[in-house]
Amino acid sequence: MWRGRRYRMPANDFAIPRMEPGKQRPIQSMEEARDWERIFIDEVKAGRDPSQQQPKADRVIDRHITTVSAFLDAYFERCVKPAGLRSVASVRSQIGVLKEHLGDLALSGLEDPDEVNRFKAEYGEDVEIASVHRVLERLRAAMNWGIAQTPPLFTKSPFHRFGVRLNKKAEVIRDRRVSREEEKRLLDAALGVMNTAAHRHVGEMLHNRIVGALELCCRRGEMLLIQNKRVNWDTCQIGIPGATAKDRENRRIPFNPKDRLAAILERRATLGPDAFVFGSASGERQPTIQTAWETLKMLANGIERRLGKEGEEWNRQQLQRIDLR
Repeated sequence: MWRGRRYRMPANDFAIPRMEPGKQRPIQSMEEARDWERIFIDEVKAGRDPSQQQPKADRVIDRHITTVSAFLDAYFERCVKPAGLRSVASVRSQIGVLKEHLGDLALSGLEDPDEVNRFKAEYGEDVEIASVHRVLERLRAAMNWGIAQTPPLFTKSPFHRFGVRLNKKAEVIRDRRVSREEEKRLLDAALGVMNTAAHRHVGEMLHNRIVGALELCCRRGEMLLIQNKRVNWDTCQIGIPGATAKDRENRRIPFNPKDRLAAILERRATLGPDAFVFGSASGERQPTIQTAWETLKMLANGIERRLGKEGEEWNRQQLQRIDLR
């Protein structure tokens, strides 16, 4: 009874017409009947006659999504961006890897485990298994989103025990430590061979960053974004704001006011409060130090970096042997 009017009809007469096409069937349990009862009551409260099915708005079928590349673009625009994820940049990078290797594949090809396993083997030749798993997890999430669409973009997933498997036990837990001898070689190389015109005199800045990494034990990206105004000399702490942290949590890192890091902080303080402690010589932000860091690792181990495309593979092998990130 609702506002003086009684509404009554068989549960199946109400539920079956409202089920998705191709999935229409009688109600099979009391729990399912209660779910449809709640929908029935909501229809009545909304002022609609439950005996009259409301016309559904025509849904635009994504006929243009025929390739994996187009599907991943749609997933990013319609799922990742609206979700407001913290790691949008990482998702964009993972999608870029998938598009590079699988972008031209027909959309239905993703349902074949052989295609995904082929990508897994090819991509695994260049990166570690943990990186492969992160990209495959992104693909699995994208396909789950595609299966949930109406109509579904996929009929099945390749991720199952007899298809594509993610063996997390194969991921190596790193326990690499820098010995005192290795630390000395790195610092000496930074102030020596890297502090020359051939290397644009970046040695002193690299020396400061190595000291900062060893003393602060924070992520590289977090360290490069530390500004002088975040250094509190009263409490001898450095603030890491959540806006620059990977986990989005504010935290404070203590430092010894009499050690080598404090000397660097004092020198850099003269550049002003907005200057970056581990930035350029003038205090500007340094987005990345990857190339200089790789060169330093090789020089500290007595290896000269080779130039050109032919030397890239050789350099990569040497860096893998050094195994210092």
